[in-house]
Amino acid sequence: MKQIIVSVKEFESNAALIEDNKLIEFLVERDDLTRIVGNIYKGKVENVLPGMESAFINIGLEKNAFLYVNDLREFEERYLDGVENSDRPIEDILKKDDEVVVQILKEPRGNKGARVTTHYTIPGKYLVLMPNNNYIGISKKIKDETERKRLYDLIERIKPENVGLIIRTEAEGKEDIYFEREIEYLVKKWQEIEYNISRAKIGEILYSDNDLVNRVVRDIFSHEINELIIDDEKKYWEIIDYINAFSEREMSTKIKLFTEEQEILDYYKIKSEVEKALKKEVWLDCGGYLVIEKTEALISIDVNTGKNVGLHNLEETVLQTNLEAAREIPRQLRLRNLSGIIIIDFIDMRIEEDKEKVLLELEKNLSKDRVKNNIIHFTDLGLIEMTRKREGKPLSNYFLEECYLCKGNGYVRSVEAIVHEIIEQVKQDAKEDDINKIKILASERVYEILNSTYKEFINTYLKSKNKSFELEKLNKQNFNDYELIYEK
Repeated sequence: MKQIIVSVKEFESNAALIEDNKLIEFLVERDDLTRIVGNIYKGKVENVLPGMESAFINIGLEKNAFLYVNDLREFEERYLDGVENSDRPIEDILKKDDEVVVQILKEPRGNKGARVTTHYTIPGKYLVLMPNNNYIGISKKIKDETERKRLYDLIERIKPENVGLIIRTEAEGKEDIYFEREIEYLVKKWQEIEYNISRAKIGEILYSDNDLVNRVVRDIFSHEINELIIDDEKKYWEIIDYINAFSEREMSTKIKLFTEEQEILDYYKIKSEVEKALKKEVWLDCGGYLVIEKTEALISIDVNTGKNVGLHNLEETVLQTNLEAAREIPRQLRLRNLSGIIIIDFIDMRIEEDKEKVLLELEKNLSKDRVKNNIIHFTDLGLIEMTRKREGKPLSNYFLEECYLCKGNGYVRSVEAIVHEIIEQVKQDAKEDDINKIKILASERVYEILNSTYKEFINTYLKSKNKSFELEKLNKQNFNDYELIYEK
């Protein structure tokens, strides 16, 4: 049973993909965190970096976008009097203040601006239009060679000149009428973009990908989905109209309007699953657990036996835990939307046959992912190295922010270090002639250590300096906070 649950609110929309009562993907769109991947902007070259074969483009965002020379070739050929398959260096193609139209490939992250390209793509449900190309591609997920040839021949016959098309997985089994309607729609979209290029200002959006609900219907809703349940009546009818225009009308029977009084994400117990996906530890049904940690360079996943003590022998216990981890890890990657380099440290296996079983199980479950991924190999240390394409933001970006105490370190200063800091500060301040009394306000943990171990020392020390002293508890229980108050 596969379901898509869609929640539409004033300032936020959510979509959840559920398979066999398990949350597999959770998508978020907020007004304050607009998705920009796929958007096409009119930009201006801020500076060209020959040594990096790239340029920085002002598209009106906080940070300039990054354009690599190979992502510029199609624009060069069509708009800058370039030649096909040009190998000219970027400094011969672009100059400062040149205008260029770019599409967002990757969103900004950290200190990096957005990655942009001039290889424009306009996606539909069955086809992706490549306006500056003349190429026909077919999704690798369509395996049947006869069907691949049928689709290729069909699209070659109806494709307009001087545009390219990618045939998406959902096109399998479809007839001419679906493609003809969509090609007409996509070409019209591109014509509108071209018409607006000369009229647009720098930083203006020429094309914006559809909102979350429409993207879900276009990219995820398919024959494999049993039902799509949405809590907004207006969007419900928009989806029905879209299905009737671009898909089989019987698909509209899978669309259902949620009418319960309870909030839809609570009704389907989605919020609690999202909360679990924000934690480092993931418990497996067998009693083992995963530890998932994100660093600047990569994602590390550690597999542990935990409470799984097994029934027969160590090898069987390890294999059982690793196999369950191989099923859960792909789910967690999709749910958390983790990407880049991923290192998986399965529990050590001595039997080669067991290693092969775990690897096959991992590959089988990764194949269900909509996002491209690739297992590189087992390293010499027995770790699995893999990659997952970066698409959108990690789930944690929408719900977590950097701790104001630890500033991203993951740790705060220990209570013992705080206490010693207070003592040194008191000794320093006691030298001041205009201070007669020092009052320490401390959170509970700091107060307890000061009161039980150091109070007498501080009191004696200050008396020797003709100062008085007072210790008081702050009404803060969770942090190692303190405050020093001075009286003259």
